[in-house]
Amino acid sequence: MAFIITAGTLAVVSALLYRAGGQGKEPDARPKWMPMWMRKSWVRDWLCPACVLIPLAIVKPTWWMIPVYGLMGGALSTFWDFITGKDNFYLAGMGCGLSTFPLIFGGYPWWGVLIATAALAGIWGLWSEKQDIDWVEEMGRGFFLVFSTAVILSL
Repeated sequence: MAFIITAGTLAVVSALLYRAGGQGKEPDARPKWMPMWMRKSWVRDWLCPACVLIPLAIVKPTWWMIPVYGLMGGALSTFWDFITGKDNFYLAGMGCGLSTFPLIFGGYPWWGVLIATAALAGIWGLWSEKQDIDWVEEMGRGFFLVFSTAVILSL
């Protein structure tokens, strides 16, 4: 029960942090109440991975979470536009999912990493294709980052 409450709460927190990191400095950007100090890319890149790893640490803590934190922060810092010419959220989701690979050495199942990677790639790509409202799109990706990764890997 603690896992579900923690994962759900941190999925919402991650949604807010993900949007904050991509919101920009425009004062009329939504949500308007988001403080300016949170509107920096490091907020998304380095706080969202913590939201993924905290619920996993409840299930099975391992030192392998340290490299995952760094790899996921790096994965969140790119949308692969340098390869595809535009933001590619299928690849971005795949990169975030693959960043959990070191957890295999900490006792997490390899098939869980593969399923979480495929799920995150598909969910992010489809969500971003179908969603036209920028703040809803970003908050959704932040939510799915935690919810899909943490839930699948905790099975």
